Amino acid sequence: MLTMLMALLTGCAATSASPSVTEFNTPPDNVQPELSNAIPHEAKAAPVVEQYINVWAKIQHANTIDVHDDAEVRKQRNFFDDKQRFMNQVGERAEPFLYYIVSQLEARNMPLELALLPIVESGYNPLAQANGPAGLWQMIPATGRNFGLTINSAYDGRKDALASTDAVLDYLQHLYDTLDNDWINAVAAYNTGELVIKAAIDKNKAKGKPTDFWSLGIPAKRVQTVPKWLAFIQIIRAPNHYGLKIPAIDNRPVLDRIPAPNGVDIGQIADAAGLSKAKFKTYNPGFRQGVIPSKGKYQIALPLENIGLYQENQDKLYAQKRYDSQSYTVKSGDSLGSIAAKFGMSVKALKQANNLTSDRLKIGQELTLLTPMATNDNQPEAVKVSSNKAKVDTKVSSKSSTKAKTPTKPADKTAAKATTYKVKSGDSLDKIARKNKVKLADLMKWNQLNAKSIIKPGQELKVTE
Repeated sequence: MLTMLMALLTGCAATSASPSVTEFNTPPDNVQPELSNAIPHEAKAAPVVEQYINVWAKIQHANTIDVHDDAEVRKQRNFFDDKQRFMNQVGERAEPFLYYIVSQLEARNMPLELALLPIVESGYNPLAQANGPAGLWQMIPATGRNFGLTINSAYDGRKDALASTDAVLDYLQHLYDTLDNDWINAVAAYNTGELVIKAAIDKNKAKGKPTDFWSLGIPAKRVQTVPKWLAFIQIIRAPNHYGLKIPAIDNRPVLDRIPAPNGVDIGQIADAAGLSKAKFKTYNPGFRQGVIPSKGKYQIALPLENIGLYQENQDKLYAQKRYDSQSYTVKSGDSLGSIAAKFGMSVKALKQANNLTSDRLKIGQELTLLTPMATNDNQPEAVKVSSNKAKVDTKVSSKSSTKAKTPTKPADKTAAKATTYKVKSGDSLDKIARKNKVKLADLMKWNQLNAKSIIKPGQELKVTE
């Protein structure tokens, strides 16, 4: 017990603010620290945030996931053995986001080791893009939309590190609840698909066999994420043993989210917050264009120490030129020149808005058009609309007490209790669940849906059991 306590204290001491990397003093391989037995009762009562200076140390000592001595795990572990350059890169990319991810996992009582998944999926690069998957967590569009992310030509919520984390944790919790309360099953399903793991579980149940991941006998090539993730759990638990040093990340919040000003150039926002444009994009990689979309509700993430300066300067943004954005689908015979002339903009501006490096267009290609908005006042249009709506709602509410014929909000509550819901344009499973005040997992179970299911306008869904 004394030895384990000294190991913990040594690990924490090695994560002071001065070193750029940390070495965790932990046992190698599968010998994991049993903190619950090693720390006296008085120490366990202290707030968790005070026990660790470094977020990685917090993950290291979580000890929630049981890693078997599996051949494929060993193979992946050996591959990353001594890959210091890669770990330095991961540490640099993870620095703005790791605390948020770990704190969300902790708040949801989910394994902190899940914070290592982005290492496997993207190397902690929020801009990572494969054929379909994108972002830190490499979500596909259908799954992202079903779990509440906005994805359009101007913004991709999968590349928003904080928003995508919220969606992925919802998804992983759903998989855990659905797949026999096994977190490795959940990660396997995240990789290969919920139905594949569900079929394997059902097959084992029919034969009276266990349904934990290790008993399912799924070939490693079908769930490549799992052995890589488990290998990194072992590496983080004992980096010294594998010739690695993990760049320290302070166990403190870095970013906070605030409403984004519609139609404002991100360069102006960065200036108002005292940031470079490049640094702003690092914290807000979800925005695809150089301007916040003029319609819809979006958020920007800023370092805590910059929010005060931004709030002091944000009123000045509204006097700047703002833009309206709309989409245009390229038709036969279109050219950059003809499209630019049609919408009163320059070819250069059209190319910049769409990150085009050549003049070639494809029929069916979607372009974003940014056109200057009228600047007849300094108040953003979105704020005006929202404030007027609030006044209208107040009047309706006051009249409803005297006029029975006026439709009121209680009627909406009655409608929300209906047994079915007809899908509307723009709906997602997440939106429908929140609108009907039901759990997303329940909505999916009642309608036999999975994360990749596509819902269509007019489709009827059960919203009660």
